[in-house]
Amino acid sequence: MIVVALVVFYASRSLFQGLLLTLEHHIPRFLGALGAGSMGNSCVCRDDSGAEDNVDSQGRQTENSRAHIPEARSHPRDPVRPPRRGRGPHEPRRKKQNVDGLVLDTLAVIRTLVDNDQEPPYSMITLHEMAETDEGWLEVVQSLIRVIPLEDPLGPAVITLLLDECPLPTKDALQKLTEILNLSGAAACQDACHPAKHRNTTAVLGCLAEKLAGPASIGLLSPGILEYLLHSLNFQSHPTVMLFALIALEKFAQTSENKMTVSESCISDQLILLEKWTDNPDYLKRQVGFCAQWSLDNLFLKEGRQFTYEKVDLTNIRAMLNSNDVSEYLKISPHGLEARCDASSFESVRCTFCVDSGVWYYEVTVITSGVMQIGWATKDSKFLNH
Repeated sequence: MIVVALVVFYASRSLFQGLLLTLEHHIPRFLGALGAGSMGNSCVCRDDSGAEDNVDSQGRQTENSRAHIPEARSHPRDPVRPPRRGRGPHEPRRKKQNVDGLVLDTLAVIRTLVDNDQEPPYSMITLHEMAETDEGWLEVVQSLIRVIPLEDPLGPAVITLLLDECPLPTKDALQKLTEILNLSGAAACQDACHPAKHRNTTAVLGCLAEKLAGPASIGLLSPGILEYLLHSLNFQSHPTVMLFALIALEKFAQTSENKMTVSESCISDQLILLEKWTDNPDYLKRQVGFCAQWSLDNLFLKEGRQFTYEKVDLTNIRAMLNSNDVSEYLKISPHGLEARCDASSFESVRCTFCVDSGVWYYEVTVITSGVMQIGWATKDSKFLNH
């Protein structure tokens, strides 16, 4: 019995060792075929059309055959989460997203951001990355002009935010944009029944004039663009177009040579007519009148015209906005009861009346759309225009 048991033991061990040798010989070949099949499927799903990726995928097919394939994302990407910079060796390229869609996504999500420390929306970061090249910058600018609706109150703010954070355009990009827009006095009269395009165009010009103050701004203010902005001040234009055309001319006037050029166009004669809208019950026209009056008092002076603050009646005004306690770029009305900000920064002003006891309240009429904050402030609070 002992002899039989030993014979069976040795025979079983030999058979088991032979089976292991067979498996060791065939398993690598089986895994290689399985890995090649997996890589083949992933190549089919890749979104690359470039020839270099086809060559690279063939060269890396064998060495990466045992690479771990991550599980598919089970939840959508957070729209506020910034994108990853670049991609790994096995990560498929992201699809080139539609620029118009990214602009509208930014417009939709920007109103939800309330804190300076919040990350910018994914769509905004993507647009900024696209604008790092001349071609991408031109696509972003044209999309801003094309798709932002007139009725959205944050439209001009989004134009300012996007262009202010984008890299400075090159001289070639500015020249190409001028050729694409092909602005002139005649162009200001075209599509008058669709003012969104003209509002967005004048808003873009104002942002660029402020961002490029200096020689680049001088080059941007071509005769065609100056004629376009001046014709946009005609009473036949939509009040919003008139408003942003006037603001653009103010921004161009930050450069002294441009200021002389605009002043020589007899703009003050047109502004005197628009100044009559300062108390208009239509709030859009009232904004145009405010900016026209401010420009006449500070930028485009009219010979023989008395400054508004010299003739305004302050008899019944006991408190006003303090022109000596205000940040740099805020516009204050001559009677000290209205303030307006057309800069890309966040400007502030305090009142001349201090409250330290009792019960008080204030009343405010909000004339404009856009982003603003109104409230109480101590005398020690700092104005930080970021």
